[in-house]
Amino acid sequence: MGNFIEKDISSKVRNALGPIVKEIGVDIFDVTFRREKTGRTLRIVIDREESLPGLEECAEVSRRISKWLDEADLIPYDGYSLEVSTPGLERPLRSEKDFLKFSGKICKVTAKEKDDTGRKSYTGAILGVENGSLKLFVEKENKEFCIKLDNIAKAVLQLDF
Repeated sequence: MGNFIEKDISSKVRNALGPIVKEIGVDIFDVTFRREKTGRTLRIVIDREESLPGLEECAEVSRRISKWLDEADLIPYDGYSLEVSTPGLERPLRSEKDFLKFSGKICKVTAKEKDDTGRKSYTGAILGVENGSLKLFVEKENKEFCIKLDNIAKAVLQLDF
């Protein structure tokens, strides 16, 4: 029962906060509400198109969300922590839009199913998305790979040095 309540809270917070954070110039990237060792935590991850939000944006979102949560009285638990952060530099890539946004950058992809050679993991430069597949250039092998978007279990942007 608790898991359902926590997912419902996450969903309601996500839907209600979209317009609030838009005023600050950021978007909701992720919202989770769950029990952890230290108690319940409402974790809100914000992002924006052109660059990662800074500390000022995180603080402003935290202030506005705290005020809204106090007024909405949405969380039926006595205590919880609120955390506002960004997806970070080594962020997850979850959609075609993300892959297009970070075209040319290096990412690590883990596939759900192995390819014909038994491979499930790739690290390379994002070339783009075509016909529902991610095009990735793996420099070590000097080879291009196409991975179906629906076969991607996990993709994470990598720092390139």
